[in-house]
Amino acid sequence: MALLSILAQRGRSGRVSLKELASLGMPRAFMAKIANSLVEAGILNSKEGKGGGFSLNYEPKEVQIKEALEAIEGEVEPVSCAACPMIGGCGQQGFMGRLTGEIVGLLEKYTLEDLIK
Repeated sequence: MALLSILAQRGRSGRVSLKELASLGMPRAFMAKIANSLVEAGILNSKEGKGGGFSLNYEPKEVQIKEALEAIEGEVEPVSCAACPMIGGCGQQGFMGRLTGEIVGLLEKYTLEDLIK
């Protein structure tokens, strides 16, 4: 989320390079992987060469935290009862389903703009 926080502060016209991120102590290869996932999802765009780097395709207020997390990590599902060997045996499915729904709802409520408020 550090990459997205920096870009949210700079707005849609701002740009950040991997070199700059590395100078802030973020592992370059790791940040490249995250940035590329966000490019593939359409959240960021990239420009190569001098003055290049990554920038937002949208205003920070238009990008939900959920969208960004899903681009990086995959579907937001804090608890998955489907993969549990105790299906139906633990009695927590209803609670876990409600908890997941609330977490997803919060992630949909907040945007990149909220990261910098």
